[in-house]
Amino acid sequence: MLRYIRTLSPLLICCAIALLFPVGSAPAATYSSIPSKFRGTIDSPLEERFELYIKNRRSRRVLSTTDRTSFFVYDISKNKKLVSINEDRRMMAASLIKNFVMLAYFHEVRHGRQVHTAVNRSHLTAMIQRSSNPSTNYFIRLLGGPAQVTRILEANYPYFKQTRIVEYIPQGGRTYKNMTSARDLGTFFLQLWQNKFPHSEKMKWYFKLKNGDYIFKNTYIPSSVTVYNKTGTVYGLVGDGGVLVFQDPQGKLRPYIFVGLMEDRTKTNRRNRWQSFSTWRNQRTYILRRLSERAYKYIYENHYGGRLARR
Repeated sequence: MLRYIRTLSPLLICCAIALLFPVGSAPAATYSSIPSKFRGTIDSPLEERFELYIKNRRSRRVLSTTDRTSFFVYDISKNKKLVSINEDRRMMAASLIKNFVMLAYFHEVRHGRQVHTAVNRSHLTAMIQRSSNPSTNYFIRLLGGPAQVTRILEANYPYFKQTRIVEYIPQGGRTYKNMTSARDLGTFFLQLWQNKFPHSEKMKWYFKLKNGDYIFKNTYIPSSVTVYNKTGTVYGLVGDGGVLVFQDPQGKLRPYIFVGLMEDRTKTNRRNRWQSFSTWRNQRTYILRRLSERAYKYIYENHYGGRLARR
């Protein structure tokens, strides 16, 4: 009997531990011992490539210690997230807030509280293609002000967790208070692509208009790729997000989402602007373009069997 109890004891201990920590869970102490930079990331070689490239830019002092980065890449056809770097981090939205203003407007059009007039169509083109701030303020005012636009979004699209519209865009374009995240932008473009927004096809038309993007122009991504995107730029934030659609070797269209944000809130203070705006912006748009190339190459080759020339 004594030998039986001794044999059984380890088993009882293991069962007790199993009850405390069911399959799929881990003790808090074990989780807290994992370096924070590895928590919540995606098991993807592409994410690792992003991390290494960003680390390289920091080591070369192109990105400073005050720069915060956030990236989101999602293959829509495979229903697979490939990059999740600080995607839930709330950042300044700059002109990326215009995506959500347009959504709120079309929501009101769908429910008959606004009319999609020729004047409004002209303002939408200016707001999305040319990133017109007066046209953006026109729609915010038309919808009842920043707080009302946010209420429309919160009541009908509660999955936008980090997005807030709290100010009109000031004269000169220095907007720092409106907020969003790579996650919200990625969710926005996924819902848009799946036609889950009111008047999704109309919205896509505006995003498809040629603009000064940071994820397609001046890259080696083929000119045959179609891009639906919106940029955001202010001294303190450079970002771009959208859907890129390419044709795989079998001729099928393959859409994927790329969102990249780089923020340095110290630059909202004029005393910290030791570079010209154009130099500061161009260094970061260069990073977005190189990472966009990596995303395209990885998805094209690893998901769909394509082959690109070595670069």
